[in-house]
Amino acid sequence: MSILATRPTTRPARPGEAQPGRSLALTAALAGAGAAVIGLVLCMSVALTGWFLADAGAHGDTTDALGVGAVAWLAGHGSHLVLSGTPIGMTPLALTMALLLIAFRTGRWAARTPARTSSQSLADLPVETSAVGAAVATFTCAYLVVAVVTGVLAAGSGASPSLGRAVLGAVLVAGLAGGAGLAAGSGVLLRAWDEVPAWAADVVTGALTGVLWLLAAGAALVGVSLLFSFNEAATVMSGLHLSVGDALSLTAVMALFAPNAALFGVSYLAGPGFAFGTGTTVSPTAVSLGVVPAFPVLAALPGEGPTPGWLAGLLAVPVLAAAVGIGRTLRRRPPLPHDLAALRGAGSGFVAGVLVTVLVALAGGPLGTGRMAHIGAPVAEVLVFTTGLMSLGGLVGAVAQNWWRRRRGEAVAEPAPRAPRTVAPLDDGDEPTVEVLR
Repeated sequence: MSILATRPTTRPARPGEAQPGRSLALTAALAGAGAAVIGLVLCMSVALTGWFLADAGAHGDTTDALGVGAVAWLAGHGSHLVLSGTPIGMTPLALTMALLLIAFRTGRWAARTPARTSSQSLADLPVETSAVGAAVATFTCAYLVVAVVTGVLAAGSGASPSLGRAVLGAVLVAGLAGGAGLAAGSGVLLRAWDEVPAWAADVVTGALTGVLWLLAAGAALVGVSLLFSFNEAATVMSGLHLSVGDALSLTAVMALFAPNAALFGVSYLAGPGFAFGTGTTVSPTAVSLGVVPAFPVLAALPGEGPTPGWLAGLLAVPVLAAAVGIGRTLRRRPPLPHDLAALRGAGSGFVAGVLVTVLVALAGGPLGTGRMAHIGAPVAEVLVFTTGLMSLGGLVGAVAQNWWRRRRGEAVAEPAPRAPRTVAPLDDGDEPTVEVLR
């Protein structure tokens, strides 16, 4: 007797049939750990390069440079540091922006990887919102594990990072940026945005556009100030007697805080200004600084004393930013009744003011003890000024845009009528029910 055994064969997937792949949650976990490791390795690489450029490795060893990179990575998540007894609490927002971008891109990659077929596009593979929520949780947990391990290991170096703030920052970076990437890559974000009411979409879009215009104005103000103070900055740099490597390292550090300077410029344009040291004020109406550290970028600070009266006109910049933001947003839709346009404009400006206040609050922090223990803008005053000015700008911009388009003869978009209500017929013994027809 002979027994014939056949080897099981695997057939290729038919067109339109899903290929086997990793689950979204597992891929998100790998992406979360990968996002944290990518940012950490980049920071360590830059620190190692700066160490070699500074003294060619004559002082310290490689592990010291890697420790500096790990501490910088934690600082990008908002961790406060204590260096030789000196507290450092200002977050390098340029590094934070890079970490947010890495988390977003890896999250989007994770959402586009599982269960993809050769004949289906991403839009043909709908993902449930619950699955995306679970993926965001695993992404955040994996990212958080790397952050905790890094914080524990970095605590043994010369710096003492604040682990609690690093954990909170890691959760926010992974949850917000990584979650947005997962939602965007899976199509959930686009589907959710399509279901947002038109008025809410206009308010959010106009607010974000206005914030971007105001940030650009703040950055331009700082850039122009640095340009006019270039000689003073060069004098300060030459007075430090730095080597080429040290100068490059100092320039890189200043670049990491460039968004912080731009946000200080935003606070200046809004009116309250900011403080660079305890008891100091830098605003369009008055400047009181005292002695400032020998740092090249600080040459852009204005001189002490009363300021020209025309600087009060800078308060119009937030108004214009909000007006342009909502004006460009409403241009994509048919004209509205003036009262509805005014409501959307004022709401957009108010939301923009709140967002600007949050960003300005993140820009400050201590850079030492004594006078340098207070650097930043008065958050409460910034909130009042930005919400007031940008609400006014949004209202004026929306009404002006609406009026101009209606004057040109464009048809007004009337609100959709409400669906009528009908009462279903009652059968004997049935409870009365009301059915709403949509």
